[in-house]
Amino acid sequence: MSSTAVARLDRMPTGIPGLDNIMQGGLMRGDVHLLTGGPGTGKTILASRIAYNAIANSGETVVYATFEESTDFFKRNLARLGTNFTNMEKEGRIKIIDLEILRGKGLESNIAYLLDIVGKAKATMLTIDSLTALLLACETQFEQRTFMKTVYKSLKAREVTTLMTVSLNEDGRIGPEGFLSDSVMFLENWIDKNQFKTRFIIQKMRGTDHSRRYHSLTLGPDISISRF
Repeated sequence: MSSTAVARLDRMPTGIPGLDNIMQGGLMRGDVHLLTGGPGTGKTILASRIAYNAIANSGETVVYATFEESTDFFKRNLARLGTNFTNMEKEGRIKIIDLEILRGKGLESNIAYLLDIVGKAKATMLTIDSLTALLLACETQFEQRTFMKTVYKSLKAREVTTLMTVSLNEDGRIGPEGFLSDSVMFLENWIDKNQFKTRFIIQKMRGTDHSRRYHSLTLGPDISISRF
């Protein structure tokens, strides 16, 4: 088996046309990946499609935790965009949980709950949408960094491939979570001829010879990445 083939065994293909080619075949298994950007850049759309493809194409079992909206609204809105988890839920291939129920129970309780669900579901992938909602409970940057260290170590110990969406700070920068994660992928809206468009760039990805240029992201049922 070639070194390239061996390397691909350690990766989880995203199934997004054009994306796996710029990250040596997909997301490194067992790593913690961040998908960051401002409001309306398509973080949830991209994260959910990656989870869907991981189940459909790679046979993964996924726990998807949403904090931004109820599970009913989440599934309904994504189904309109071509990502329908209904049958996968019935087959036990994905468990979608609403983190809203954990408000006020403490950060440690949130993470312990998630890890318990991952263990019971024997999940190989965890998606948290969004990490920002949890980090807002931290009063200082020191607390955020301490919390992220705990989360990172816990997830790495489980060897679960984790994808977390996170919003940018008010100054347009990512917080401590960016330094502690294995990869950071960035989505950004820009205006071209009076039209909103979205571009994508991999800011870092450990152990990967990834593209270091912007790429165009097309959202919707036919989501794809192409040269910018």
